[in-house]
Parts: sequence; structure tokens; C-alpha cells
Amino acid sequence: MSRVLVEYGGATRALEARPGESLLELLRRSGFPVSAACGGNGTCGKCKVRLGDGREVLACRTPAEDCRVIIEENSGGEICTESAATVCSVEAREGLGAAVDIGTTTVAVKLFDLRDGRELGVKSAWNAQTPYGADVITRCQTIMEHEDGLKRLSGLIREQVFGMAEELSRGEKIDEFFIAGNTVMEHIFMGLSPVSIAAAPFKPLSLFDGGEVFRERDAAVVCAPCVAGYVGGDITAGLLASGLFEKDECSLFLDVGTNGEMALGGRDGFLCCAVASGPAFEGAGISCGMASADGAISRVRWGQGGPDFQVIGGGEANGICGSGLLDLLAMLLKLEIVDETGRLLPPDEAPAGFERWLSEDENGNGIFHLTDLVCLSAADVRQLQLAKAAVAAGIAVLTETAGISPEEVDRIYLAGGFGVHLDPYSAAAIGMLPDCLKDKTVSIGNSALAGAAQALLDGKKREQLLKIKEKCQYLELSGNQAFNRLYPEHMMFGEEDEAWN
Repeated sequence: MSRVLVEYGGATRALEARPGESLLELLRRSGFPVSAACGGNGTCGKCKVRLGDGREVLACRTPAEDCRVIIEENSGGEICTESAATVCSVEAREGLGAAVDIGTTTVAVKLFDLRDGRELGVKSAWNAQTPYGADVITRCQTIMEHEDGLKRLSGLIREQVFGMAEELSRGEKIDEFFIAGNTVMEHIFMGLSPVSIAAAPFKPLSLFDGGEVFRERDAAVVCAPCVAGYVGGDITAGLLASGLFEKDECSLFLDVGTNGEMALGGRDGFLCCAVASGPAFEGAGISCGMASADGAISRVRWGQGGPDFQVIGGGEANGICGSGLLDLLAMLLKLEIVDETGRLLPPDEAPAGFERWLSEDENGNGIFHLTDLVCLSAADVRQLQLAKAAVAAGIAVLTETAGISPEEVDRIYLAGGFGVHLDPYSAAAIGMLPDCLKDKTVSIGNSALAGAAQALLDGKKREQLLKIKEKCQYLELSGNQAFNRLYPEHMMFGEEDEAWN
């Protein structure tokens, strides 16, 4: 066997590699946090590690032979754990309880005293499954392709969630966990195969509407009910926390991450759907993209001397996250550096005066440079274009099916970490949101975690969750004629008004 020395967090660990194993396979088997948005297929370029001789290599394409590997520590970041919703009622009982939001990218845990609903602490982290892919489909592929894939991914997320909760409780017994996540994440956490969700007819093994699912570490573990394979417990929990199910207004609930999940309606029920927006809004699949962590550009504007931007943590820019990508694309469209087809123009075709920020790739397309390290390529624009068209077409299908125009939507509620940072004016400028709704947006933060907390502390709220699930009508967009018609209509830039009408 080969011996690999790994430097991480100020310590060096010796690993024994199996024959034919790649560095990525060895590192993730050994629990090291190496990002691999494509799941190790060699296409995303995110699993770069530094060898002892100074070379940077892709871990998924490098044999795990005798060598020294240096892994940079995960940077801190802005993981959203707060919400505009609050815990309003408590069904007093003894013990401790944990509300958990399992996102595809992040995990958040809040600990509560079940007697009075007092919050005792909160922890958040990047999802430990990230080395196996940035999106749920890639993780489903891991489970399909590896005999121990489900056991491995389920073990990772359980160990992470229970470990975070036990850190908060300082070893004191926790009596109940209430989990909210998308349908795939809930399946993996519960040890159920999500493979049936990844292919038509996209049917999950469970919708988690039967109460307590299992006991672990002498605690009851309950999952929020799901609507369908791609509208999960994070959405029902979000609708609960936001109170939209009690409102007379027509609201659009929008949670955009690796999937774009949305619900349109109010007191009388909701039309729901999900679009495959891909991981672009999470920074994955983008050449200089990254999560909303320290070093990520999160805001971009054009100033007097060129582009102005904000960097999370205030240091040097190492990449750009989803909200920054939307701002940058909106800015380039306004400056006519990106044309209506989505082509990023090279220096000799772009308007005069922008040459210092532009270079040309091997295909004659432009590359826009924010810094020496951070740039946007034509391929990046294409990924964002596909993602924004998917979200826009999903919204259009909901309003068309409901028989209303976008103007008749009273308010958009933006959930999740991306929704906190998203500038609705940039989203409207690229055509992801209708222009008429850019002044009707409300950011509600981590509504999935807030809804999980409400259901944990109050049995009546748990009953309401089930009622919400029953009042949700799911529209499957795969093969949907309206979606297939509307999606290409929303691909172009500069024709947003026509597309929405």
C-alpha cells in the first residue's frame, strides 16, 4: 500500500491508500473536507490540493501514491441560521430538543429547553457530504455506483448532526431531534435510498408524514413531511415558519439553492414545483465560484474607477459566491459587455473603455477580470443563464397554472442563505424574477430551521405541518409542456418583459 502524509489544521496524519485509489477517494474516506462539486468526475476543478513539491493537482485525477498533501483549512463563512420567524408557542415538557436544518450545502442545529422553549445555542457547518458532490443528483450517483455509498453518506451526516448537537448540550442527553431538509437529504439522514428520486417518475420511498421515524442515541428523531421528491420538508417547514398558509394574500415562496423550490398560494393552498437550477447559485460549477465563505465576493457594483465589490470577511478576494455572481452578471449586461444572447464579449468587440478588465479565451469569447485571481468566463455566464431561465420558467409555470399574472402576486418571500444576500434588482435585471416584483421581496432567512424549531416545541405546529403538506399541489416539470415552452423564452437577456407576458 502507498503511504500519504496529509497536513491539515496544523497536524500531519499518515494514511494508507488502497490499490488504484485516487487522492480524492482516500481523503474523503478518511474524513478530510475536500470540495468536489462534480462528485469526483474531473469536471469542476474544485478538488485542488497542494502537494509537498508545491504543485497543485486535482485530487480526483491524482493517484494516491507516496506523497505529502497540504489541505487548507475550511474558511469561516456566513451560514444563515436566523429567520424573521420566531417561536411563538411552546408545549411544555421535560428535556432538551434539537431543531435541525440539513441543507445540501450547509447544516444548522439549534438546541432548546423543551420546558419553556428557551434557545440554548446554535451551531452551523458545511455539509460533510460535500466531497461527494455539490448537488443531490451527484450524491445519488455516489449511492448508485458504490455498494457502501448510502451507508457512507448517511453515516457522515448523522455523525455531523449528532456531534454538533452534543457539543451544544455539552454531553447532556437530548430527547428529540426535529429534522427539516429536502427530500433527498432526509432520505439519506434516515438511511433510506434516495435513488428512486433521481430518475423518472421521481418517487421517494417516504414522504415522512407518519410521525416518529426512529430512535437514535435514545432520542426520538422526526422529519418534516415532504410534498414530493423535489419539494421537501425544508419547504413545508418554511411555509409553516413564514405563516403564509394563514395569509389571504397570494404569496410566492422561493428557496433557491442547488435546487429552486417554490410555492405559490396562501390560505387556500399552494401550487409547488422545483427546477434543476444547478449549483451555480452556490458558486459550484463556476470557474472562480465558491460558497458564501470568507474571501468570497458577495456584492458587485460599477464605480467611478471600475468595479467595486465587497468581500466576506474583509480580506483578499479568493472567489465569488452566488449573490456576487448575480450582481456581476447584471452589471455586465448593463454595460453591454454581455449581449442579449449571453455571450461575454472579447476586448475588441466590447464597448470602448473596458479593455483593462477583459481578455479573450481560445474560442474568441471574453473573460472579465474582477481581480488577478477572480474572473468570469463565457462558460460561467452560460451556467448562470441556464439557472436563471430555470427559476424564471418555474415561476411562470406556477402563475400560468394559477391563472394569474406576475403583477397579481402580492409578495415574494426569499428563503435560505442565498435569499438573504440576493439583490432583487440584480435578479430582475437578469430576468430571474419579474421586474414588477423586485420591490415586493421579503427575505425571511433560514425558514426551514425556524419551522423545525416551531414543530419541535409545539405539537399543534406539527399538526399544521401535515395540513400544509396536504394542501400543497405538486407540479412535476419534467416533460411539462408549459415549462418546455417557457424555459427557452426566458433564456435570452434584455427581453424579460416579453418573456413574462
